[in-house]
Amino acid sequence: MLERNRLLAVVLMLSPLLASARPPDGGGRAPMLPHDEISAEQRASIDAMLAHNVVELERAGLLHRTPALLMPQQSNLAWPLRAVASYTAAGYHGISNFVDLNPAGPNQLLDYNCGTRTYDLASGYDHAGIDFFTWPFGWLLMDQLAIDIVAAAPGTIIGKQDGFDDHSCPNNYSADWNAVYVQHADGTVAWYGHMTENSLTSKPVGATVAVGEFLGKVGSSGFSSGPHLHFENHSAVSSYTILEPFAGACRAGATLWAQQKPYYDSAINLLATHSAPPDFHGTNCPNPIAETPNFDNAFTGGQTVYVAAYYRDQLGPQLTSFTVRRPDNSVQWQWQFRMSDATGDPYYSASYWYWTWVLPANPPSGTWRVDAVYEGVTTSHSFVVGDMIFAHGFDP
Repeated sequence: MLERNRLLAVVLMLSPLLASARPPDGGGRAPMLPHDEISAEQRASIDAMLAHNVVELERAGLLHRTPALLMPQQSNLAWPLRAVASYTAAGYHGISNFVDLNPAGPNQLLDYNCGTRTYDLASGYDHAGIDFFTWPFGWLLMDQLAIDIVAAAPGTIIGKQDGFDDHSCPNNYSADWNAVYVQHADGTVAWYGHMTENSLTSKPVGATVAVGEFLGKVGSSGFSSGPHLHFENHSAVSSYTILEPFAGACRAGATLWAQQKPYYDSAINLLATHSAPPDFHGTNCPNPIAETPNFDNAFTGGQTVYVAAYYRDQLGPQLTSFTVRRPDNSVQWQWQFRMSDATGDPYYSASYWYWTWVLPANPPSGTWRVDAVYEGVTTSHSFVVGDMIFAHGFDP
C-alpha cells in the first residue's frame, strides 16, 4: 500500500509534465493597446495653470515651498491603481508604454531597460509617462467604474480638470482630459490623466492626500485611444525634468518605487469560462461600447465550454499547464500551451487565448475547476455542471 501511495504521488506530481501541447482555438494579441499624446499647447496650458495655482496656494498658506536641494527626490512610490472590492480576478492591468528616454525622433525609442516599450510621434512628442491600461475588457471595466486611481505618494492637490468626455478613441478625441495633479513635499509633481468624467475626488485644490487615497477612476478622456492611466512625474512644477520612476540599465540611479515590478511582469489576469468566444467589437470607434465577454459559469452535458486565459506581458517560450477537474478532483482534461505554439511574435503586453471542450453527455454534476499554472503561479476558476440541487444531494 505504501508503494502504491508513493507511485500515485509521483504520478500526480508529474501529471502536468505528461500533458500534451494543444494550440488554442482562438485569441491572440489584445485588440488595441491604449496610447496618448499631450500636445505642446496642452502641456503649456497645464504648466501655466499649475504654476498659477501653486503661487496662490503658497499665498494662502496651503502649500509651503521647500528648497529642492534640501529634500531628497520623491521615492517609495506606491502602485497608482487599485481594483474595487467587488473585482475578484487575479489582475486588472498591464503596462503598454514607459517613458521615452531618447529625445531624438521619430522612431528613436529607448525605455529604462534599454528596450523599445515606448513611443514618439512625428509631431515631436516623446512619451513622457507610464501608460497603465486595464485588461481584460477595459471598456467594460471603465463603465463599471471598477478600477480606482490612487495617490502614489502623499502630497497636495495643485490642480484638477474635469468635465470632458471619457470615451475617446482613435480619431475621436475629446477636447481635453480629466486629471488630478499632486505636488509632493520635495517639490516633485505627479500627473494622473485620462480619468473618467465626474469621477474625480471631491477634495478641492489645496487639499492634502495620503498615499493610496482615491483620486478618480480609469477612463479614456483627452487624446487617448482607450481606457488607461497616464502617470507622469516631474522634478518640479515649472522648468522640470521628466522623471522615469523605474530604474534599469538605461536609467541609472535608485528606483522611485517602493517595490519596483519586473520589466516583464508576466501573469494571468483572468481565467474564465465562456459560452462563446469573447467579442471585443473591434476598435468600437467613433462610438466605443463595452466588450461582450460571453462569460458563463453554468453548463450542462454535451455543451461546449470555452476556457480562456487573459495574460499580461506574455513571452513566447513561457509554459502554461491547464487542468480541468471534476467535482471529485479527478482530471477531465489537461493540456499545455506556449505562446510560440500559436504565433511567431516573441512578446505581447496583453493577450488572450481560448480552447473549446465538449462536456460528456452525462457529466458528474457539481462544481468543476480550471487550474492554470503559469510562471510558478496557479490561477483557478470554478464553474458548475448540471443541477446544483442534485449535485449537493438535495431532493426537490
